[in-house]
Amino acid sequence: MPKSLKNKIDPYIIDVIGRLRSAGFETYLVGGAVRDILLDRTPKDYDVSTTATPEEVRRVFRDRHTLIIGKRFRLVHLIRGRDITEISTFRKRPELEDQADRPKRCENAPENMIFHDNAFGTSRDDAFRRDFTVNAIFYDPIDDKLVDHTGLGESDLRDGIVRTIGDPVLRFEEDPVRVLRAIKLVGQYGFTMEPETGKAVRASIELICHASPSRLSLELEKILRNSYTGEILKAFHDYGFLHYYLPELDAVFETPQMDYALKLLALRGERIRSGIFRASLSTAVAMVALPFAELELGGSEEPGSLWDYYLGVESDLRHIILRLFHPLVLTHRTSSDAVNNLLMQLRFKTHRRLHSCADRKGYPGAREFAIIQNIIAWHIPDFEDSCPLPPRIPGAPKKRRHGHGHHGGRRGGNGNGNPDQAQTVQTVHAAAQAAESEPATESERDFNA
Repeated sequence: MPKSLKNKIDPYIIDVIGRLRSAGFETYLVGGAVRDILLDRTPKDYDVSTTATPEEVRRVFRDRHTLIIGKRFRLVHLIRGRDITEISTFRKRPELEDQADRPKRCENAPENMIFHDNAFGTSRDDAFRRDFTVNAIFYDPIDDKLVDHTGLGESDLRDGIVRTIGDPVLRFEEDPVRVLRAIKLVGQYGFTMEPETGKAVRASIELICHASPSRLSLELEKILRNSYTGEILKAFHDYGFLHYYLPELDAVFETPQMDYALKLLALRGERIRSGIFRASLSTAVAMVALPFAELELGGSEEPGSLWDYYLGVESDLRHIILRLFHPLVLTHRTSSDAVNNLLMQLRFKTHRRLHSCADRKGYPGAREFAIIQNIIAWHIPDFEDSCPLPPRIPGAPKKRRHGHGHHGGRRGGNGNGNPDQAQTVQTVHAAAQAAESEPATESERDFNA
């Protein structure tokens, strides 16, 4: 057991768990948050699991804003300002006979694929229904103890091993998105596949075609917000997974343009992890698209060369973005923000009327992108100092951040707000409703990137 983990956890989360415990319910911090804390990284968000049913959770927090979401997988969102804490009830692995009523569009899916997963269970049941040992470690901050029901989670985390819980072939058939998450662990943390898990991953890659597009698009958003976006995409390519996930991007992955995009993403990741800037979804999209826009619209392979503005360039930039991420779907807002970010790069490179656009939505992300371009390609002296800081919005509340410090990429920023996260509660619940008809074996946030 490492030294006390309590000082690495947001006191608010400890209070949430404490209230459930005081009400008589076994409750733990679970999933990716525990994994990241043990790796000395600050979690992006926190998930809590308990013996309390969703209705019982609502009664415990009757003085707070709560919503029960989901039909197939019901859980509670505990809302505090712009933060959402997800509270799920312990579940057990469903029986195969419960999966007979499968959606028509999934008639050709693997025999063992799970479509219904709402049977409550014990904490041990819940641990063994999770995907990988490193994601099945529970933490009790009240008694300050780790619970590793599989007996392998802590050692696998220490050794950097990706190991499925149970037969890997069966677990990937149950939920093909686990293939994505296994490779994501390799890219994000530099982990190594346990031999049988690695063999099953390669044999199961094509199963991803049975996962619903909306689930895969949600996973893409998580990857693009991650401070290790480039490393994850490279792992996808190395395993042959990117060919099925983002085939257009895979086809150009070993080009000078993608090499430049990966350099941009790598420096972005370093700055996010050091707290210099936030993890912006639209900025990551713009970084992937930029080198290809320079080649197609500007006719140059020179990194940072950009292109001349012309009537209709916005439409052409959007087309490049949509093509690169096809067949997955980015929201209209994300693609529009990415286009605006790309267009602002022309102003930053020429320093044309920057003060007049400093108060525009998206300016902070575009400024950060330009600073990164200057470090890698432009090399304009005193560039950052000459770029106006965006004005603080009068009366705008500061964001409350989960956790403490900047371990492993806690988003930083200058207090000017993040357009990508302005729809927090509405976006999360819209995504949950969109996922209602999709096969899944665990909460979408069992694996927090």
